[in-house]
Amino acid sequence: MDEGKASSKRRIGAMELLGIGGFACFFGWMLVSYYWLFAEFIQDTPVAERDGIQLFVFAGMALGYLALHLASKSKKFNPFKLPALVTDAVLALLLPLAALLLSFDVPIPSPVLCVVNLCAGFGGASLTVSWLDVGSRIRVQSYARFTSLSLVGGGILFVLAALVPQAVQPVFCVVYALLSVGLLRFAGERGEGNLDAPPVGSCKDTWKFAWEIEPSLVAFGIVFGLTFVYLFNSGSQNVLVGLLFVIVGAGVIAALALAGKTVGITVIQRVLLCITVLACLAMPFATEVFQLACSCLVVASWAAFVSVNYAFIVKKSVERWDTPVFRQAPARLAFSALGFLVGWGVATAMTFVYGAHSDAFMIVRLCMAFVLVVVVMLFFPSAEHHAPDGGVPEDRGAQPVVPSNLSEKELFERRCAAVAELYQLSPRETDILKFLAKGRNAAYIQNKLTISPHTVKSHIYSIYRKLDIHSQQKLMDFIEEYPVEQ
Repeated sequence: MDEGKASSKRRIGAMELLGIGGFACFFGWMLVSYYWLFAEFIQDTPVAERDGIQLFVFAGMALGYLALHLASKSKKFNPFKLPALVTDAVLALLLPLAALLLSFDVPIPSPVLCVVNLCAGFGGASLTVSWLDVGSRIRVQSYARFTSLSLVGGGILFVLAALVPQAVQPVFCVVYALLSVGLLRFAGERGEGNLDAPPVGSCKDTWKFAWEIEPSLVAFGIVFGLTFVYLFNSGSQNVLVGLLFVIVGAGVIAALALAGKTVGITVIQRVLLCITVLACLAMPFATEVFQLACSCLVVASWAAFVSVNYAFIVKKSVERWDTPVFRQAPARLAFSALGFLVGWGVATAMTFVYGAHSDAFMIVRLCMAFVLVVVVMLFFPSAEHHAPDGGVPEDRGAQPVVPSNLSEKELFERRCAAVAELYQLSPRETDILKFLAKGRNAAYIQNKLTISPHTVKSHIYSIYRKLDIHSQQKLMDFIEEYPVEQ
């Protein structure tokens, strides 16, 4: 790749920038809602009870992913329809509005706060899945860049909200939620990749999830959950310091992505395993300041883990590209969310029985460090899990091998572009060529491009004439076998 092309590949387009801004607003809302507002506004509540109330956020998130996974089996399910987006907005607004009432000394019973948190978790799951789907449609050059920069932006927005006067903090959270949903609707409707994406109703051949990595996601989630409870129980100042390291962890991934470096989930998992285990081992024997430092390292690891895991989910889904990302992502996201819920639940139980920051709590962290090492050793991802075709390693020869520097979708785009340039196809003919090469019929193309049946047939005839091909199957074979520079 020459210098000009490399520079173009690193450039962030307007739609990607808009997507990063909207996803950052979501992350800002999440950090403020899940880890800050109730740490600030229910200080007079016993620590164990406060942990129990906050547990419902993460229960809602895990349940949300499971519900979305079940809903995705229906062809009628579409998270971008206005009723779904309005529901997401309402669920996202409940928690900051409850905090706003608390700031005015309006009493809210604990069971009501639990329900509010459950709704916030469910809304967070839905918005996460929707934004990952948008990330697949706005033609980003690097999914890791998209997710990590969004999380960095979310961390900055969190700091802005945390540093304003307490009474104004819920208002910031409300603004973040509304901006995120508004930009989600805009980006979802205007994504350049919408024409190439699978039909919204498609739900066949979804990405098959392998049991070789999901146990690792659960184990990492448990450790992260334990750490966030430690910060949550340490006071708002420590929460602020700890969550600042979200910017650090996601910033490392963003820097690698902006530099054009490949960010692999297995490499990141090795590094995060070392950092997380060492931090857990050191905490029981450290001073209070050093314990906070160890917790900050784990938070940074969580941010890096989220950035890479989200990017991997989108990339893997797009490579399969048999069905929209919003139908594939919930099954994978449910595992780490379940782990986080278990970690928060265990820490809450320990707080109820032994009190916050007890020796028993530290013993649990030591045990989890050992469990994490064992789980990752037993279930570390193999080559098959990351093969471009979703299950066949490159050296078995059972499937055509995609070049290591190109995904299947990128290779398809390059072949279509090369054919269009060689045979002098118009921009509209190029669009229709891509649909024909994917096996779409004239009625489907007419509906997707909103053009008349006569226009579609005219363009198809012109394409066949220019390429001297007289059947769609021969056209598909021609594109699939067309040699391109790799």
